[in-house]
Amino acid sequence: MKFIRRAQELGFSLAEIAELLSLRVSRRTTSAEIRVRAEAKIADIEAKLRSLESIKKTLRKLTRVCDGCAPVAHCPILESLDGENA
Repeated sequence: MKFIRRAQELGFSLAEIAELLSLRVSRRTTSAEIRVRAEAKIADIEAKLRSLESIKKTLRKLTRVCDGCAPVAHCPILESLDGENA
């Protein structure tokens, strides 16, 4: 159970954990194969980070154009979500 919990903390899905466990018991598995899985997880995390940075950048732009004083009907943030002024 400790292995599963730790792998989940590192971002591995249950399917990925099952694969790691099956590789762990195979006599033919090399540490290079495990490293490839870890590097793939790093690439996945980096892609998620880039996506989150893009989302953050967009939200910062939207909050800069919103002075918080307009009526809700003219809120630039809501208008952007509607696809207007995007």
